[in-house]
Amino acid sequence: MESRTTISATPHLKLNQELQLKEKVLTLENKVNDLHDSIRYASVIQQAILPNMQLFLDSFTDAFVYYEPKDLISGDFYWHYRHKNTVYFAVGDCTGHGVPGALVNMAANSFLQQIIKQKGVYNPAKIITLLDKEMSALFNNNRSVGQTNDGIDMGLCQFNLNTKKGHYCGAGRPLYLIRKGELIEFDKGKNAIGYLADTKKTFTSIYFDLKKNDSFYMFSDGYTDQFGGENIKKFNRKRFRVLLKSIQDKTLTQQEDELRLTFENWKGKHEQVDDVCVLGVRT
Repeated sequence: MESRTTISATPHLKLNQELQLKEKVLTLENKVNDLHDSIRYASVIQQAILPNMQLFLDSFTDAFVYYEPKDLISGDFYWHYRHKNTVYFAVGDCTGHGVPGALVNMAANSFLQQIIKQKGVYNPAKIITLLDKEMSALFNNNRSVGQTNDGIDMGLCQFNLNTKKGHYCGAGRPLYLIRKGELIEFDKGKNAIGYLADTKKTFTSIYFDLKKNDSFYMFSDGYTDQFGGENIKKFNRKRFRVLLKSIQDKTLTQQEDELRLTFENWKGKHEQVDDVCVLGVRT
């Protein structure tokens, strides 16, 4: 009798286990779908926060933004603000990509607006200095132990369209100017925003004149760090500079197409390693 009871109970036990497994799989699938829906909606919010391309076209003779997140949402961002005839624009590369990077860049975007609009600070180096303090406080003030190494590499420009004067401050990202076929690289700066809060940092504005048909470029490191090509190497900044100089006879819309095509060809079948953001404007 005991043997019969064991044999008859085994199929019933297996059926219950299968049903429980199916329920767990279904629950997991629902959670994954909910997560994907949330990330997709976060992507919509992030796109809404990013400035409309028309703002750049209204401020400059020509402009483009090549923006290609690694995931649905990005740790890279570009930014624009105009007050009368003074234009501010920036490219930022936040720690990581995906959700963590997106949260950091949304915070930076908000702080930038506050610093200029509410605090009335207009010098790029002073703006970056205040942004560094805000982001360092955000990362570290509520921590009970140690400090975080999160932060932002960013370049910020201020152009006065009346006086034809430009100011640039680098916080870990350079600015390229191509004038009459020659490429000039403005220093990226020694310090980035956030990261080690206890480190003494200095941010400096670089001043220059604006000339007709000057082309300026700011970019995150996603483009130049992409692996690909025949020998599976990084694209690197040298190739990037050569590429920019080679397409100067084209409109900036055409330049964006060339940059996108070159990136895709270089990447080939390899995975995109990071978010990509390249901003170009022409005076």
